[in-house]
Amino acid sequence: MVNRKFQSKSRYIKAFLIATFVFVLGFAMSYGVSYIELSRINDLQQSINYEIFSDKLDYSLFGEDICSIESYNEISKDLGIQGRIIDDLENRFGKEDRTVLFRKEFYTLALIEHFEFVKERNLMCKDFVNTILFFYSNDYEDLQDSEKIGRLLEIIHSKNENVVIYSFDINLRSKLMKQLLNKYGIDKDGILIINNNQFIDGPRTIEEIESNLK
Repeated sequence: MVNRKFQSKSRYIKAFLIATFVFVLGFAMSYGVSYIELSRINDLQQSINYEIFSDKLDYSLFGEDICSIESYNEISKDLGIQGRIIDDLENRFGKEDRTVLFRKEFYTLALIEHFEFVKERNLMCKDFVNTILFFYSNDYEDLQDSEKIGRLLEIIHSKNENVVIYSFDINLRSKLMKQLLNKYGIDKDGILIINNNQFIDGPRTIEEIESNLK
């Protein structure tokens, strides 16, 4: 009987060690894959940022036609890719991950650069592009309302090709975000600024937003 008990304990110990080894191995593999994926995403974002700034220089420094639809589409496409990268980073590593926040700060700079590009384009070109600045919050108590507004904006964007939406996380701790909030007097989430002059606080319907578009 004693020998059986010893063998039984031995089996439990072996099973525990095997389970621990499998868990550690799985964790290490998962971390390795995540690290590789993060490095790939970081490299991709840096490349896209370079393209955005390069495209903007093409017209501001080298005199290319700012009204060219190809130029506008190319910069907008690059910006859209960056937005999807940020979403992917937040889903994979969490919204408070330091690397994610750094990438998000860099993305905010790209958003503002694109916004400035569109403002200049609207002054010089016939085909006007509507701009919507959306100030949201990722805080738990604000997230539901922010997501509701986000869904409204997604529908509007899908219906209107001449609408560009710029989403800014008001909780992002960066000098650039602080300056942006001060510039527009933003002290809460859920604010939209349409075409740089129409303010909407917490819109509830698509019509409420679309009525301010050109």
